[in-house]
Amino acid sequence: MIGWPIVLSPFKRLAITLIGISIIYIGVVRPIQTVIIHKWVVPYFEKINPVDGSVAIEGVSEDQFDLVTPHQSVKIELPFNGWYWLTLGLFFSAGNMGWIKWLTIYHLFLFVVLFLGAHCIFAGFDWFAIILNIHEHIYKVLFLIVSLIGLKPILMNRIIKNES
Repeated sequence: MIGWPIVLSPFKRLAITLIGISIIYIGVVRPIQTVIIHKWVVPYFEKINPVDGSVAIEGVSEDQFDLVTPHQSVKIELPFNGWYWLTLGLFFSAGNMGWIKWLTIYHLFLFVVLFLGAHCIFAGFDWFAIILNIHEHIYKVLFLIVSLIGLKPILMNRIIKNES
């Protein structure tokens, strides 16, 4: 083996990983998302929104905007947002590379689904906003639960090693 192996406790590895990912997200990803939302996404949807359309674009922020219909409003968040990076940090700390692959594929798939979903809402299919709202709440909880479960073997090994 080349170099010195660095052995960190699971808690130190988790803290270092989350701090590193936070710096990357706040310093690099979030500014890029702000440019994408303000320069490309919102102007694109404002352009395709008919003047007499019933859908309004409101609440534009760094990585999201709201589509408000007469019956329902929905928050459209860019994929690879803060929830992705938090879950990525937890998966990475646990060494769950398979889950990282699925998380990334899922967020790539979200690009297509959210784009088509927003177009459906602009086309008058207000019920699609309900589907997107349900998805938003379920996916955040699901990935956080899965990533915390992924940390369990590391934390359990640490406890077992300390007892022996």
